[in-house]
Amino acid sequence: MCIYDSYQRFAGFVLVLILMFVLSTFPVLGIENPVELLKKIDAAENIPHSFSIVKQTITTSGGSERTMTMKAWSAENGELSLMVYTDPRRVAGDKILQRDSGDNIWYYMNRRDVTRHFTGSSRKQSAMGSDFSYEDLSQGDLVEDYNAEIVGEENIDGTPCIKLKCTPTESGPSYQFIYLWVGNNDYLTRKIEYYDEDGHLKTLYLSEFQTIEGRLTPMKMEMVSKRESSRTLMENVSISFKEEPDASLFTKEALTREMR
Repeated sequence: MCIYDSYQRFAGFVLVLILMFVLSTFPVLGIENPVELLKKIDAAENIPHSFSIVKQTITTSGGSERTMTMKAWSAENGELSLMVYTDPRRVAGDKILQRDSGDNIWYYMNRRDVTRHFTGSSRKQSAMGSDFSYEDLSQGDLVEDYNAEIVGEENIDGTPCIKLKCTPTESGPSYQFIYLWVGNNDYLTRKIEYYDEDGHLKTLYLSEFQTIEGRLTPMKMEMVSKRESSRTLMENVSISFKEEPDASLFTKEALTREMR
């Protein structure tokens, strides 16, 4: 009888441990609705408008580096964006215009006075020889672009994050799926892994978060190719969210105009 009572107490203790484990993981596995989580990420990351000066460093598989600088504007919560390369001289005046959250993209080459329009699968092309594609540079809306499931938790650079597997909707990006790690307190993305039909393609790391004008902002974004052994680092030299850009910046007609 005593042995039986001891067994019951032990079984009860094990059951309590199992329940504690289930409850501790329940916020990830059940309570947090994936759609609502995507909405929170969109709300945290969508910026009404911005202006930044960005330094871009491309490191090839052989270790050589190419550095470019640009000015970048965004408006209408990321629906519109314009990047204008300022240095070195061979790319100065080149521009990348995105409208409709990246559904329509134009690249203007200043030296040749030529404009290209990217839609659909052509948006997968490398932007200026970097590890970012044109569609990577567009903000978009996670709720519209992906269906998501929460698959776990993990610390990224000391920040507790929720890990999601996101599969594109019919109108979404060209990837097979992505894994996305987002801070479970601030809902800001820390890392994204991109997969195509052949497997893991590349990984984006967002780091060195600073509070700029009351908004927590990553100052570095680095895309690392798993296949080419290359990487591209985008660093915010400066960024501001105060002034709304002139709407005329984000027109195809403005691409050929000289900017001062």
